[in-house]
Amino acid sequence: MLALLLLFLGLFRAGQEESSQEESSQEHQGEGFRIGAAGDEVFLSVNARSITGGFESNLTREQIQVFEDGVQQEIVNFYSQGVPVHVVLLIDISGSTRSTQGEIHQAALGFAKSLDSEDRVAIITFNDAPRLILDWTNDIEKVEVALGSIYAKGATVLNDALYVAFDDLLASVEGKSAVIALTDGIDTGSMVGSAEAMELAIRSESMVYVVSKLEEYWAGAMAARMNYQRRTGYVPKQLTDSFILEARRFLQRLARQTGGKVLDAQAFFSLSDVYRQVAEELKNQYYISYISSNILKDGKWRQVEVRARPAGVVVSTRPGYYAPLDPARSPGG
Repeated sequence: MLALLLLFLGLFRAGQEESSQEESSQEHQGEGFRIGAAGDEVFLSVNARSITGGFESNLTREQIQVFEDGVQQEIVNFYSQGVPVHVVLLIDISGSTRSTQGEIHQAALGFAKSLDSEDRVAIITFNDAPRLILDWTNDIEKVEVALGSIYAKGATVLNDALYVAFDDLLASVEGKSAVIALTDGIDTGSMVGSAEAMELAIRSESMVYVVSKLEEYWAGAMAARMNYQRRTGYVPKQLTDSFILEARRFLQRLARQTGGKVLDAQAFFSLSDVYRQVAEELKNQYYISYISSNILKDGKWRQVEVRARPAGVVVSTRPGYYAPLDPARSPGG
C-alpha cells in the first residue's frame, strides 16, 4: 500500500543533506537516560494538571500509578523533564488555507524555535497529495526555508498524509513522538480509509494534536451550500452537515485514542498561541514506562489508566495499546 502511495501521490523525501550523525540517530541521549523501545516495555506520555489547569511538574514516581486492564503495573522508568521528542508538523495546504498561509508559516516556525536542541521536527504538507518537504532536523534555517516553499492549492487528502506520517516517517522513530495536524478534517480524495489511518495512529504510539479549522470550514460550507441549492438544487457531499460531523468525530477520536487533543483554532487569538500551548504541554509531560504483567502475545487491545495520588491532580494518557502478537498466532503463522 505504501509503495502505491509513494508512486501515485508524489511523496518525496527532503533533507538528505542531514549529517550522518543525525540520519542515524533513532534514539537520543538525554541527561543520564536512554530512550528506546525495549522488548515488551510500554511507554506513556502523561499529562498532569491541577484542578485550576496549571501544569503539575513536581510529581514523583511514587505519586503516579499505572493500571493495565485494571491491574496495577510497576513503573520501571520515570522521566519528568528533558525527554527528547520527534514532532511531525502535518500542514493542510489545500486551496481553502491560502489566505492564512502567512499565519501558518509564523506559527509553525515559532513552534520549531521552541524545541530543545535534542528534539527533531519534520514537515509533511498535503493537498492533492502528501509531501515530505523536510525530513528530521533541528536546524531552524531549514525549517524556515521549507515553510517558505509552501503554496496552497488543490484538494485535501488527510488520511493519506496520516498514513505517510505513521507508516513511513515515524515507523523508525523510538521514544517520545507527536504529530501536530493543522487541518479542517475534510478529506476529499484519499486512497487510505479513515479506519486504516486511525489504526496506524494508535499503533504508532504517537500523540496527535489536531489544530482544527473545522468550525471555520463549516461556517463557509453553510453559505456555499445555500448557493449550490439555489443554482443547481444539488449539494456536494463535503458540504453536508452529516459529512462535516463525521469529520469532527474522526478528529476527536484520533486525538483521544492517541492521548492528544483537538484544539479549535477559532478559540485562540492566533495560530501561534495554539502551537505554543502544544509546545508547553510536550515540555511538561512525564514520560514513563512499564513492562506489562500480562505476558500473552495475543495482539489484543489493552486498556491503560493512570492515576495520581495527590488530591486535586488530574492525569491523562492514551487509553491503551495493542499487545504484541506472536507470529505463530497470526493468520499467516
